[in-house]
Amino acid sequence: MREDAARLKTALQWLGLWAGATALLALMGLLNNAAWALAGVSGVAAGVCAWRCLLTWLEVRRQARLDALYRASGQAAVDAMTGLEFEHYVAAVLRGIGYTVEITKASGDFGVDLIATRDGERTAVQCKRAARAVNGSAIQQVVAGAAVHDCAATMVVSNHRYTRAAEQLAEVHGCVLVDRTRLARLARVKRSRNPSRLNVGRDSSGNPAQESVSARAPDAGQPRNRSR
Repeated sequence: MREDAARLKTALQWLGLWAGATALLALMGLLNNAAWALAGVSGVAAGVCAWRCLLTWLEVRRQARLDALYRASGQAAVDAMTGLEFEHYVAAVLRGIGYTVEITKASGDFGVDLIATRDGERTAVQCKRAARAVNGSAIQQVVAGAAVHDCAATMVVSNHRYTRAAEQLAEVHGCVLVDRTRLARLARVKRSRNPSRLNVGRDSSGNPAQESVSARAPDAGQPRNRSR
C-alpha cells in the first residue's frame, strides 16, 4: 500500500515537471517555431504521466478496499481460509498497522511468506493457518529464512496457539509470535498516523512477547498453493 502511494507521488511529480516544461516550451514557441515540436513531445510525456497517476491511484484504492474486506473477516472465516488467502489476510492486517508488505514467491521462499518493513526494519514473516497448536518447526524455518531475505527480525503469525516448546524457541531467537487472539485484535486496529507506536507481539520493554491465543475472505488472486 505505502509503495503504491510512493509510486503515485513520483508519478505526480513527473506530471508537474512535464506540465511545466510544456507550458514553458509553448511560451518559447511564440518566438521560436522549433520549440512547438518540443512542446508537443513534452505534452505527450505529460499525458503518459497523467495516465500512470490514474492507474496507480486506482490500484491504491483497489488494494485499500481489498485490505478492508480481509481485516473485516471473522475468526470462523479466517479458519476456513486457504493457505494463500491467510497470507493475504495477514498482509492486510500488517499493512493496516503501518507495515509495507511484500509477498514472497511460492517456491524457494525458505520458510518466509511475507517480508514486512517498518521504520527501515525488515521482518521475515511465516503465516501458519493451522488446525492445531503450532510447534517449533515454524520458528526454525523463519529464523533460517530471515538471513536469506536479509531480514533483521522474525515473526510467525497463526490462527491458532503455540506449543510451549515453540514459545521457548521463539524467546531464544527473539522471534515474535502472533497467535489467534492477538491477530484478531490487530485486525481491529485502525490505521495509525504514527505506526511506530504500535507493538506487534512485544511487551512494554520491547522484547518479544509470547501471548497464546485462532465467510470466506476474498481471493486476492494469483494461483499459488501453499500449505503451512
